[in-house]
Amino acid sequence: MANNRASITFTILGLVGILDTIFVLALNGGINLGTLLPGFLGVTMLFWGLKRDYLKRHLLKDRFLRFRRLVRLSILMLLASFILIESLLLYNTKDPVPSQVDYLIILGAGLNGDKLSWTLWERVDMGLRSLQDNKDMIVVVSGGKGPGEWITEAEAMQRYLVEQGIAKERIIKEEQSTSTMENFRYTRELLVQQSSYEPSKPVLVITNDFHMFRSKILARRNGLNPVGVPSPTPWYLRPNAYLREYFAVVKSLVFDR
Repeated sequence: MANNRASITFTILGLVGILDTIFVLALNGGINLGTLLPGFLGVTMLFWGLKRDYLKRHLLKDRFLRFRRLVRLSILMLLASFILIESLLLYNTKDPVPSQVDYLIILGAGLNGDKLSWTLWERVDMGLRSLQDNKDMIVVVSGGKGPGEWITEAEAMQRYLVEQGIAKERIIKEEQSTSTMENFRYTRELLVQQSSYEPSKPVLVITNDFHMFRSKILARRNGLNPVGVPSPTPWYLRPNAYLREYFAVVKSLVFDR
């Protein structure tokens, strides 16, 4: 009975993972690790759920005991790190915003040709409201040109802000970056050229809620004093976005220096 329940559970989880990937791809959620991984894990769990008894009888019985113990330990460690990092992602989002901030950074998030993706529109529109409320604030729009993009993300963000009435003189374009680490590295190089910029003062950083924890870490590594202003993530992308961000956080903690 317990074996049947386990097989049914794996089969259901596998189908959920596969359907999740199909659903997000159909809604133009983009092809990335967060989108594809649930499908890959779903296929693996579905196969295990359907063939679990056969595999245990013919391939795993009394074999590879040390290896199986190592795999179980690795899975437990992976789950523990996943729970810890996901908790940090959920907790480290919005900061108290100071009354006076001179600079705002909006991080790029992909284009459809030369049009803002829904995720990027959310970020830029939130930045627009901050700029409208703070007439002296300067914004750095940060993002280079990626696959399938006709112009840089910074150029697309600037066009949108100008169309909404923000003067070009208030916008600084950073068009070289292709990663979050580069967003902040190249943005800082532009900021230090501004006579009114002081590194000790806070700068607002607008990105999605799931991305804020890592963004603030990398901003500090580049000598900035970030204050997070998160933009919402569409509900249908949230599970995939948070899943992908787990791996991105691990990568940034190890490699982004």
